[in-house]
Amino acid sequence: MARARKKPTSKSTVSKADKKSAVTAKKSKSSLRVRNEKAAKASVKPKRVKAVAQKAKKHTITAAKAITGEHHVIPRKENPGFFTKSRRMTPRYFADSLLELRYVSWPGFREAVRLVFAVSAFAMTVGVFIAILDFGLERLFRAVIL
Repeated sequence: MARARKKPTSKSTVSKADKKSAVTAKKSKSSLRVRNEKAAKASVKPKRVKAVAQKAKKHTITAAKAITGEHHVIPRKENPGFFTKSRRMTPRYFADSLLELRYVSWPGFREAVRLVFAVSAFAMTVGVFIAILDFGLERLFRAVIL
């Protein structure tokens, strides 16, 4: 058999602690980190770096189309002569180079720093080797010739 619940007879019988525990029980028990992750997933805005990269890509494509397009000084005819022949703004080599730059994968910051360090170390090593060789040859020629 089910028991009937007793209702408080007056408002003063419910303590403040009971009210506070009832309020906290209703709140979500998820942590701040979980709520932030949910908010990040819900937001559709791209990060600032991605937005800038997309704008740069758009302008690069527009510039490439303008450079590689054909321009006609005089309207074309069936038998093109010297003046009616289609012309390009830039030589084919430069236009192809610009288009090829779209496919380049540039290194990240860490990789760039690592590569700069490698090139600097190699340059210093070769410089020291050449300095030692120069010093040795100078001493040899002074001893032999003078």
